[in-house]
Amino acid sequence: MIAKALVAGLLAIAAPAMAMGPEVPNQHTDYAAAKARWAVAPSRFVQVDGVDIHVREEGRKGAPVVVLLHGSIVNLHEWDLVAPILAKSYRVVRFDWSPYGLTGPDAKGYSTARAAQLMDGLMQKLGHGRFALVATSNGANVALEYNRAYQGHVTAMALSIVPLERPSQTRKIGERMLALIAEQKAKTPQWRSHAFFREVLKDTTPPTFEPADWMVDSIFDADNLPGAWERQAAYIASNVPLFATDLIQRQADAVRVPLLLQWCTYDTVISQSAESSKGRFPHAKVEFTEYPTLGHFPMWENPALFGGDLKRFLDRSRRKGA
Repeated sequence: MIAKALVAGLLAIAAPAMAMGPEVPNQHTDYAAAKARWAVAPSRFVQVDGVDIHVREEGRKGAPVVVLLHGSIVNLHEWDLVAPILAKSYRVVRFDWSPYGLTGPDAKGYSTARAAQLMDGLMQKLGHGRFALVATSNGANVALEYNRAYQGHVTAMALSIVPLERPSQTRKIGERMLALIAEQKAKTPQWRSHAFFREVLKDTTPPTFEPADWMVDSIFDADNLPGAWERQAAYIASNVPLFATDLIQRQADAVRVPLLLQWCTYDTVISQSAESSKGRFPHAKVEFTEYPTLGHFPMWENPALFGGDLKRFLDRSRRKGA
């Protein structure tokens, strides 16, 4: 069943696989072309508080709802290989949370709290009052803030690559990644190359993982939209100070639903330990699954394993809550 769903996911992304043209340094992505490639059906745009949010809903209408939040630099296509696994049994909702992907600019600024606020407005417009919430990387911060600020909607949570402390500032970065960072800061400060994004993926995953071209393209095309780099920088700048406050612990304290931590040991971006993470959720029944050979992008590295475990957790949680 999972293998068939994975094939369906690969076929679904085959349509936008054609590149938009040769790479030209410092040339920003054309927004219309990016939409034509990455916002094919069932993608649509829903306006919430002045922001056009790129959203996809897949799976049977009326089925239990699962919301997927992507991490930093990427977008909803981070879940392309897992969504079909879940959509067999669930109504799967994923969207580009601000400031990422094809979601439009926000005149009110960029922060975790604002992303959670827009998510609340989006869920209301879509008519989803109860749902499981799955998130990774900085998307996990948005998920935790949403659950804290807008209580009563989340029925279960699953988090991976969850930054409960500021991400590591001392992790070893590969020489090629360091060279690309230096080169692009000097020559193209508001633009990044395919080689740069490919190396980001390779630098944070095991040597056995080779990113597919469409994965790199999905990041390149969105993150090189006009103003994208500045918007993402504004979000990160607003997010960093939160790690020095008690907010994240208050967010963790607010989790009172079944929680799955999918711990990817190969990842070195997250600074806190597995044991520390498990102990940060005093009011939740925590399930813990460890993946010694998965890194920062487990949903791309091994979607069958990662997505299969996620689906089984959601199935268990749904049965217990019935």
